[in-house]
Amino acid sequence: MAEEHATEEASAKTGSGKKMILLILVGILLLGGGGGAAWFFMGGKDEKPNAHEDQAKADGTHEETGPIMELEPFLLNLADRDELRFLKVSIKLELDRPEEKTDFHNKVPAIRDALLVLLSSKESQLLRTVNGKRRVREEIMTRVNGVMSKGKIANVYFTDFIIQ
Repeated sequence: MAEEHATEEASAKTGSGKKMILLILVGILLLGGGGGAAWFFMGGKDEKPNAHEDQAKADGTHEETGPIMELEPFLLNLADRDELRFLKVSIKLELDRPEEKTDFHNKVPAIRDALLVLLSSKESQLLRTVNGKRRVREEIMTRVNGVMSKGKIANVYFTDFIIQ
């Protein structure tokens, strides 16, 4: 009887010892896997940090930003019917070439006029969304590029955008 009891205790101890070792191994594997995943997703790709720049150089193109021209801020009424709403927006335009090779300065009054007409035709509901701002940014590029005869606009940046 005492022998049976001793063998039961010994088998229980080895069974729980095996479980403990298995739990420790699973924990180590999970921690190692989590650490590896974190390293991979958070910047473990240090092999070629400038791969995009290398590709651009290989293509013969470069992504240098052109000169950025700032327009005077716009303060205008929006086209909302139910309520009187205002828009205050500051816009910077990136040129595709050096400023001297464009007619930007000669066209500023025409550019401002085109943008005033465009922006005042918009409703606040459209301008509040990210997609609406993207659409307006594309329309601004189209309008400004239509006005300019030498050079084009490469990008449009909103530096202030307030609807009231």
